[in-house]
Amino acid sequence: MNIQVILTAVTIVIIVSAVAILLSMQKDEETFSKIITVGPIWTSDTWSCTSNKDFLVYGVLRGLEGTQISISIPDLGTQSLYTLDNGKMQTFTIGGQSEQTAIITRTGLVTGWLTLQTMSDANASCVQTP
Repeated sequence: MNIQVILTAVTIVIIVSAVAILLSMQKDEETFSKIITVGPIWTSDTWSCTSNKDFLVYGVLRGLEGTQISISIPDLGTQSLYTLDNGKMQTFTIGGQSEQTAIITRTGLVTGWLTLQTMSDANASCVQTP
């Protein structure tokens, strides 16, 4: 079996386990437990993630040679620029305040998952934009 497939599977298991542990630890009604996961196929260059409550976005991405990911929040500019190692799975985590939009833009070929986590009563989305 290909080592990259094994590493991808292990990464997914770790993320799912971490989310399950976090959910089991949260007990009150106002929990940080609404989860939206999108991917692995990108049909456009940009994902926009937002919530009407504070939120986190976790990324688990793989790119080909020369691939970059930029993360920005309107009115704050580009917050991060990642150059993805060829064929390797890489991760990032960003946070946003209520009503902000985190914009994740690729340059090159990228696959992978984005997970938005926010309060259980929030209105949230993570969608590809043209």
